[in-house]
Amino acid sequence: MRVATLLVSGVAWATAVGWGQASGPEFEAASLKPAAADAVGIVCSGGPGTASPGIFRCTNVPLAFLVTQAYGFPAYQFAPMAACCRSRFDVTAKVAAGSTKAQFRQMLQALLVERFQFRFHYERKEMAVYELSVAAQGLKMREAAAGVEGGAGEDPWAAPEYRAGKDGYAEFPAGRGGVAGMNGRYRWKGLGVSMEEMVRTLSFQLGGPVADATGLAGRYDFDLRWGIDLAWVLEGSGRPELVGELAEQGPQGPGLVGAVQSQLGLKLTARQGAAEIVVVDHVAKAPGGN
Repeated sequence: MRVATLLVSGVAWATAVGWGQASGPEFEAASLKPAAADAVGIVCSGGPGTASPGIFRCTNVPLAFLVTQAYGFPAYQFAPMAACCRSRFDVTAKVAAGSTKAQFRQMLQALLVERFQFRFHYERKEMAVYELSVAAQGLKMREAAAGVEGGAGEDPWAAPEYRAGKDGYAEFPAGRGGVAGMNGRYRWKGLGVSMEEMVRTLSFQLGGPVADATGLAGRYDFDLRWGIDLAWVLEGSGRPELVGELAEQGPQGPGLVGAVQSQLGLKLTARQGAAEIVVVDHVAKAPGGN
């Protein structure tokens, strides 16, 4: 299964609703500056639900990442590297004591509107949509122990900890999980994952909306492995000169749709449909108000 890359363009219908004006809680103070030209990697920490709830920091973070976190857009709705919002920044913000995660997202929205005059609207576009159901051969996931919840207590801004395994797939520390990919080989070690979390992650990987039709209300443990076609990804990113011998290698493992059925006992059924995507109307090139 090739991972779809959605560009915010080529829409079929437009809605008349625009968004941008923010109301609600704001950061007590915030600094937002361009990242250093030689900065490598993204490091974010702090905020509600972390060990440092009062101070949120991000270095070398793309504006699109902040937009996604602020509004909760799935990847098919707003591309994580949308052309409008690739500039990178260093952010430090003071969060009021006792703020919830929902209030924190409202603070991020207010920051984007105030400093970048960020405005957008929704449009509908034809795309592949998916339904997730239990496959005919039956469920292959293990039900998690009572009280186990995926990601409980983890920093929501942190990438999962992992290292390269002998088989080319990511290896996670004992008792920890996550989603990680290396050289076209992807692994999702799920611990206490609900169906809501399942469809959200599958939607991100497939580049289209996923509807839950499983009827499953529990939480599950599983180990899912699949591959993507790196040559296809590089061609789609506009860097065909980097493809080279990758074009002859093909996918680095079973496709995601097939892997979900054979390894988890779940079935992804695709059809053409329409879904809302985000179209950015305005975003300033440089933040104001520092």
